[in-house]
Amino acid sequence: RELKESFIGEARNNKIYLHPIEIFYLANIRRAKVFDGKEELSLSKVFQRFYSSYFFVKYNVYRDWKDRGLFITLPERIEMKKFGKSPIKKYPSASFSFKSNFPIFFMKEECYSLAFGKDARRFFEDYWFGQWGVYKNVERGNILTLDAIETLYLAKKGVEILDISSNQKLSFDDVLKEVEQRIPFASRMLEVYEDWRDKGFILKTGFKFGTHFRIYFPGAKPVGNKKEWQHSKHVIHVFPKEISMPMSEWSRAIRVAHSVRKTFIMAIPGMKKEDYLKEKTPIDFVAWHRKSGNQVEKPEIDDPSFLILSLNEDESLSGKMLASALDRADELGLRLLIAINDRETSVTYYLANRIELPGSEHKYYEIEWFTP
Repeated sequence: RELKESFIGEARNNKIYLHPIEIFYLANIRRAKVFDGKEELSLSKVFQRFYSSYFFVKYNVYRDWKDRGLFITLPERIEMKKFGKSPIKKYPSASFSFKSNFPIFFMKEECYSLAFGKDARRFFEDYWFGQWGVYKNVERGNILTLDAIETLYLAKKGVEILDISSNQKLSFDDVLKEVEQRIPFASRMLEVYEDWRDKGFILKTGFKFGTHFRIYFPGAKPVGNKKEWQHSKHVIHVFPKEISMPMSEWSRAIRVAHSVRKTFIMAIPGMKKEDYLKEKTPIDFVAWHRKSGNQVEKPEIDDPSFLILSLNEDESLSGKMLASALDRADELGLRLLIAINDRETSVTYYLANRIELPGSEHKYYEIEWFTP
């Protein structure tokens, strides 16, 4: 009865079948006695008997969720259907086009470009490409400075790009070849930049905040009506499917964004239909949370709220794996929680919320630090 009320184990044929994680939880936390035949097993013997790859990481997430008075179980025990508990946040968009009638000079070694003259300044003020003068002081200097991704975007749109040394005209492919030698996955960054820029958003470097871009919504200008500098409220981190990101880096980037009150957006460009792992995505748990009024959701009457992916702080997660987990959660109408164990057994949760960017073929997610 106690196991049933705690939603531990699976009832079949008048018996309760326990998963190894549940057995170790009962032995370690609830001081249950475990027997092999007539022999009582010590806690170390229980752990050794059931240990498998990443067993402790998964156990620790399970234990943490139970410690919070919440219900959690294994995905294979739940009938997978569309639960309808993953709201999509809709972002605005606006038509965008621009005109330019001046050359841009590209510096290969530094991966910057420069433009000069009144037309270049007007270009900055009208469309907010690059930085005129000095950051937060447009009157200090008479040069428009463009970063590598902005240069690539403009080159792709047909703007005239000249080599600063030879004055030779450079094609988009010429610029991309040079940039990719210095900025890994520049083409993936451009993919994200172009997707948002074409919909009226302004993207600038997110270096100060540990991300690739900070983002301004359609209609933003470099300087406000009261000559005040504009502040972004969102940042975007590009996580190409081809690379793996250490969880320590993941956590650091999100924490920095939250510390300066910016919404952290994760972009995983390059995903194709065949890249998604679908049912093979290694989801560790299905979990229930709380309803309005702080009432705990109960498995016998409520649908679950989350899928949980368990990792440790020294582990790396690939873009393809994360995209597959997010896609699986979307399919089931649940939200994904990434649970990261640190070296002291504390678990930090990050919640992914799907974004709808009108007209985009890509998927984006707001990632927030979450306390169950």
